[in-house]
Amino acid sequence: MDDSTQLWGGAALIVFGALILFAPQILALRYTSLLLVVAVLSLAAGALLVGLSRRGRAV
Repeated sequence: MDDSTQLWGGAALIVFGALILFAPQILALRYTSLLLVVAVLSLAAGALLVGLSRRGRAV
């Protein structure tokens, strides 16, 4: 994977995780443990990909 793919893939995961995290609140739905787990893991994976997308020392 090249740096650009990691950067945009990580950004997409962050947006996806944020949508899952805040959608139940906006749509007045109930939170489930599964939704919260998927949202948090997506945000963590996205942050890791964005952080490692540049050459050199990792975050």
